[in-house]
Amino acid sequence: MVLGIDATNIRTGGGLTHLLEILQHGNPKLVGFDEVVVWSNHQTLSKLPDKEWIKKETHSLLNKTFILSFIFQIFYLSKLANKRNVDVLFVPGGTFLGTFRNIVSMSQNMLPFEREEQNRFPNWKTRLRFKVLYYTQSLTFKKSKAIIFLTHYAKNFIAKKIKLEKKFQIIPHGINLDFLKMPEKQNKIENYSIADPFKLIYVSIVTVYKHQWNVAQAVIRLRREGYPVQLDLVGGFTEESLLKLNKVMGLDTDNCINYKGLIPYEKLESIYKNADAFVFASSCENLPIILIEAMTSGLPVASSNMGPMPEVLKDGGFYFNPLDVDSIYQAIKKMLDDEKQRYEKSLISFNNSNSYTWKECSDHTFRFLSEIAKHS
Repeated sequence: MVLGIDATNIRTGGGLTHLLEILQHGNPKLVGFDEVVVWSNHQTLSKLPDKEWIKKETHSLLNKTFILSFIFQIFYLSKLANKRNVDVLFVPGGTFLGTFRNIVSMSQNMLPFEREEQNRFPNWKTRLRFKVLYYTQSLTFKKSKAIIFLTHYAKNFIAKKIKLEKKFQIIPHGINLDFLKMPEKQNKIENYSIADPFKLIYVSIVTVYKHQWNVAQAVIRLRREGYPVQLDLVGGFTEESLLKLNKVMGLDTDNCINYKGLIPYEKLESIYKNADAFVFASSCENLPIILIEAMTSGLPVASSNMGPMPEVLKDGGFYFNPLDVDSIYQAIKKMLDDEKQRYEKSLISFNNSNSYTWKECSDHTFRFLSEIAKHS
């Protein structure tokens, strides 16, 4: 059998990481695929592993703009897939408007489907882009032979939203094992001081659905009440959200909030390992990889109770409503006050994180694609 992969819209970020990792860790020949043909641009293909069963294909249209890549997908890719005798075409990007019939798509983005989250964005062009993605991905999912979701939350939400009845599989992504660190016994909050504070870290882009400003307000309140706590914020930003965060930081007379900006991924390991606990306040995720990295790092976690976070973290976190500053304050306060629960929950979350491996993701993905190919 021949597996095709439509990577025409994959260039950077989590989509590229996923594609690279499943090809690196998997062996599709074990489930009946003699070759895997990947269509993408030169830059993406150059980052993929070189294996005898991987055939890398490109086209001049794929090495220009996203619009031209889209045109290639619509008008050329199906013909080329048929010419290569592709049995099933995997669409990890979630959008495919070509004519090839036997496709398996994957959902990686919840923002096109969560209207309330879209409305947090002030820019109408951004909201319009999400609406376009909603229609293109809905159409793709409905014509797919099967769909891969990353969480049960995503599957249930999207299936209900677009009245979807398709064969599906839940296959979460893996994470980088460089973050692996066993949880440590926790100290009483009295053992910390203003000079040597309890260090909270929140790693994520500063944008409308991440709510860093709410976390900052909660931490400022704790510090004013005498808790020796510090919050480090790590990640890039959107202009309007950074302005909102800066307004809150202007109220930080104790200098307990530090925005460190974007830090190279390879340096995040040391950031996690130097922290005492992790905060995650997102209100919209498909699979929160950053949260899982923190779990793998053995850190106690205070987390949003929205989206798939409870599904991933289970009983391993101190939960709060990310839209409510007082709820965040109460969750972090509880975490600080109870070192026994801090340790017990970090053990639970660490053990939960062990199921998120790229080897399992890769093997599960190729098995499922093989099953669809054989029965179509």
